[in-house]
Amino acid sequence: MIPGFGPFLDGRFDVTHDLQAHVYRRTERLLSRWEAVNDALSSPAEVRARQAAVRAALTTSLYGTSLPPFAEGAAPPEAEHLGSVRAGDLVVERMVLRTAPGVLVPANLWRPARRSEPAGAVLFVCGHGGQAKAHPTYQAVCARLAGAGLVVLVMDPVGQGERALADRGDGGVAEHTDAGVTCWRAGHSLAAHFVHDARRGIDYLCARPDVDPARVGITGNSGGGVLTTLMMALEPRLAAAAPGTFVTSRRAYLWAGQAQDAEQILPGGTLLGVGHEDLLLAMAPRPALVLAADYDFFPLDGTLETVSRAARAYALLDAPDALSVARAPVAHGYHPELARAATAFLARHLGGTVLSDAEPEILPAEALACTRDGVFHDRPGTTHVPEPPARPATVEQVQALVHAHREPPAEFFPRWFDRPEAPVPVRHVFWRSERDVWNAGVLAGPPDPAGTLVIALFEHGTASLPERQEWIGARLGSGRAVLALDVRGVGALAPAPVTARPDGAYFGTTYKLMTDLLWLGDSLGAARIHDVLRALAFARHERLGARIELYGEAGQAVYARWAARLDDAVAAVELRDPVDGWESVIPGVTG
Repeated sequence: MIPGFGPFLDGRFDVTHDLQAHVYRRTERLLSRWEAVNDALSSPAEVRARQAAVRAALTTSLYGTSLPPFAEGAAPPEAEHLGSVRAGDLVVERMVLRTAPGVLVPANLWRPARRSEPAGAVLFVCGHGGQAKAHPTYQAVCARLAGAGLVVLVMDPVGQGERALADRGDGGVAEHTDAGVTCWRAGHSLAAHFVHDARRGIDYLCARPDVDPARVGITGNSGGGVLTTLMMALEPRLAAAAPGTFVTSRRAYLWAGQAQDAEQILPGGTLLGVGHEDLLLAMAPRPALVLAADYDFFPLDGTLETVSRAARAYALLDAPDALSVARAPVAHGYHPELARAATAFLARHLGGTVLSDAEPEILPAEALACTRDGVFHDRPGTTHVPEPPARPATVEQVQALVHAHREPPAEFFPRWFDRPEAPVPVRHVFWRSERDVWNAGVLAGPPDPAGTLVIALFEHGTASLPERQEWIGARLGSGRAVLALDVRGVGALAPAPVTARPDGAYFGTTYKLMTDLLWLGDSLGAARIHDVLRALAFARHERLGARIELYGEAGQAVYARWAARLDDAVAAVELRDPVDGWESVIPGVTG
């Protein structure tokens, strides 16, 4: 039996926190840098310049290299009206909006039954919930706002309500993340599609004769709170905004150890200086009310700190009272206490009048439906999100991404330890791939400077050794040796749990750290390819073989494949059952 590593690299180093510490250290450094930039703002002109910089950075994060930014001044989306239903003194119109070629969005429009002049309007953006626009909580908010005399548009988001490909019982979370991984590979963020639909919704509202386009606001909670804050930074037509149960701080959420689904990840956001504070700052001096739940999983301490910091920009623009917080002693959700606060706030700034605080009547979901079996079933040819044509990255582009952000150790110093109990010569070895990141390997067979070394990336790294004994044995002898390699976060280098979700799945520890790297303009996939390249350099440095071959299986195969393309010293590469999973995502890299 070829022995793998014992815990903590055979008791020598605690590597279980390496990946987390590496990611958090880099994140903290950037957060402090951008906080200092905001702290230095001292005049209205500087605030306006910072707002422009935030909008530019957010646009880069959302649209990346593969999508054109939203076209300003576009004609309103085509609307197919499908009838209406009465709800007391309110009318709810059912319609389908065409927000892009092939993209059909079921929507409801809530409005007072009688109105003699153009009214203020609100775009309500849904959070997670399988029923989306028909969710009872969201219906209640829309009804409150319409009852205050406002026109309210609510649309089904990607993967929810009548836009769900399948009902997985998770409110669209898995579908969002599936689509998000595809978008990252294409070179942009899924959030760009959410933003596009929302801005098209505002196009529609502003074109209605019963809406005053100078009085349009937005609100939503959870995932809708995310979209609300993005729109606050990007959409100049907004007169007021009430983001709910999302605003905290990037630092507070990082240390809370929680993950988010894909449309809530801003690739390069932390690198470019886009955090919660910056999204609020970009709205100034227009009024904003942050809706906060005391017992939310979005940490309240981050909420209060972020609002306090963003308030400085409001004060510099002579609007010290335009940014405020409404709190309620509740858990995550758009609870009635927050709905009442948001309705009063939006009515005050958009020209409405709150006539009642009573809980609205909730309509059955079928009364609000715009299709029989969902838009994909009823309207063949409808797309989820319009995707750009695939443009495989060049070797030069991947090379740059792989080496960006790396911090080499001051000295290359591998540690070698013999395992004499093994039936063949075996040594455990580990070295620094970066100054704070270990790589590790199990070398089986006596290395021969004139022979062949096979560097093997097994599905679970050196943790796969018990099942790979026969594979290794078949390759030993005649001057051949095998180095079973652990790249960061794999095998003996697997991270200690950060989240409560199982690792290896969406929202588990590796997923959370992978998305944290995306915020830094980096990726776990690029970092692991770098690790394989460092292993190749290590093998040459130690003269472990004149001929070097790579073997990769399952999710590790992509790292072997790219390393072989980036290092011409690789004589051969063998891939077994390759899978390009979410762990290997490199934004903008396909093929």
